[in-house]
Amino acid sequence: MTPPSQLRWARGSLTARLKGLKVVVKNRKILAGLCMILGITLVSEIGYRLLPYDPKKMGDVPLGLPPSWQHPLGTDPMGRDLLTQLLFGTTLSIRIGFMAGIVAFTIAVLVALIGGYYGGTLDSVLNVVTEVFITIPSLAILILVAALVGRVDIPMMSLILAVFGWAWPCKVMRAQILSLKERGFIRLAKLSGYHGTEIVIREIMPNMLPFLGAYFAVVVSAAMIAEAGLELIGLGPQYTITLGIMLNWAMVHAAFTRGLTNWWIPPVFVLIWIFLSLFIISMGLDEVGNPRLKVKG
Repeated sequence: MTPPSQLRWARGSLTARLKGLKVVVKNRKILAGLCMILGITLVSEIGYRLLPYDPKKMGDVPLGLPPSWQHPLGTDPMGRDLLTQLLFGTTLSIRIGFMAGIVAFTIAVLVALIGGYYGGTLDSVLNVVTEVFITIPSLAILILVAALVGRVDIPMMSLILAVFGWAWPCKVMRAQILSLKERGFIRLAKLSGYHGTEIVIREIMPNMLPFLGAYFAVVVSAAMIAEAGLELIGLGPQYTITLGIMLNWAMVHAAFTRGLTNWWIPPVFVLIWIFLSLFIISMGLDEVGNPRLKVKG
C-alpha cells in the first residue's frame, strides 16, 4: 500500500498544480496571446482548404491580377492566388517555428537540468559546449549549413534552426535551476528520501513551469525569425510556400520598388501578429512566475 505521507504529498502536489493552472487561466495576457495565435492558426488551417485554388499549382488562375473580390490579394506572375498562398504559408511557418522550438527547447531543458542540478565535471563540459554555441555567429553558420545541405525540407529546416537555438535558453534555465536547488524545500525533499530524478520532476520542474513556458514562446519566436530570414535570402525549402518564401518572391520580383504592397504587406503583418501573440504569452507567463511583475490595480 502507498504510505500516507506519499498520499498526502500527492494530494498537496495536485492541489498546487490545479491552483497554478487556475492562475494561468485567469491571466489576461496569456488568454489574449493564446486567442491570437490559435485564431490565426485556425484561420490559416481552415482557410486555404476552403478556397478553390491550389497554393502551389502554377497557372491555376490568371497571371498578375490586382486585388479584387475574387482574389482579395491578387495573383502572382506564375498564376497562383496570393491569399491562398498566405494562408498555406502561415500554416507551414507556424509548423516550422514550433517544430524547431520544441526540439531546441527540449535540448535546452535536458542540458540545463542535467548540468544545473547534478553539477560536477559533466556540468563543466555542458557549460563549455553551451558557451561555444552562444558565442559562434549562429546566423552565419545557419546560412552556411543551409547552403551546403542544398535541398532543404521542412524537417531539415526545423533541425537546423533547433541546433543553433537551444544554447541561450539553456544558460538562463541553468541559472534558475542553480538557484532553486539551494532552496529549503529541495533540502527537505532530500531529507525525505527523494533521489535526484524525483526531486527534478516533483520539485524543480513544477516551480519552473511558468518560466519554461515564457522561454518556450521566446524560442519559437526566435526560430520563426531565423526561418523567415533564411528563406528571405533564398536558403529555405523552395519547393513549398512559407511566409519567408513569399517575401523572397516579392524581393525577386521587385515588389517593394514596384509598389506591389499586396505581395509583401500581408506576410509581414502575419509575422508581426505571430510574434506579438507569443510575446504577450511570454509576458503573461512571466507575471505568473514572478508576482512582482504584476501591475497593481
